[in-house]
Amino acid sequence: MTVKRKPKTKAESTVASVRGPHAERTAAMRKRLIEAAIECLTKVGYGATTLQTVTNAAGASRGAILHHFPNKVDLMIAVAEYAAEKQNRHVARALANTAEGMDRFLGITMATWDAMQRPPAIALLEIMMGSRSDPELGARFPAVIESLEKFQREGVWEQAQSVGITDKAQVEAMTWLHNAAMRGLAMELMFSRDVRRANSAMKLLKRYKGWLTGELVVRAYD
Repeated sequence: MTVKRKPKTKAESTVASVRGPHAERTAAMRKRLIEAAIECLTKVGYGATTLQTVTNAAGASRGAILHHFPNKVDLMIAVAEYAAEKQNRHVARALANTAEGMDRFLGITMATWDAMQRPPAIALLEIMMGSRSDPELGARFPAVIESLEKFQREGVWEQAQSVGITDKAQVEAMTWLHNAAMRGLAMELMFSRDVRRANSAMKLLKRYKGWLTGELVVRAYD
């Protein structure tokens, strides 16, 4: 059923015309600051990323960043939420043209690895590491990661069921292991810059997933 909206009154139209562009500018500035923070986190890390370095990178004023983010933790939480959403969207786009069923289920791993090497995911890792030494960030950040991982677990489980797997506990353990392994490899890659070795390790993880998938499918039909 389609619900029709009431026509706007003249007063409402006037308010919308005044607030609309302002809201768009506000949203655009917020996004600009968040993306500048991702750039800073990727280039110089959590410790060296300050409100001032982000302001400079964004080409914004001190007042603009303080209006949106009164302190660094507020900014980092916003960045983490934005980065998690970007990571999810990247994986979804990568899998969009993959055949449903086994190809898509197996393809999740490499699509996620590709996303993990990009600036939003690197920024997320920097914030995760920074949360260990910042009590306020440490108190607020876990909820962001839990939301991301819950989304991932549910997505993987949905795909696992499509290929006949029924052991949810094993699928969730596999998802946790893959996330931990890929985060570790992404951190190694930050320091070693050895893409070849990282990709070789990912091939092993992919082979392991193929083996475990076969085991879980067979077990489901035993």
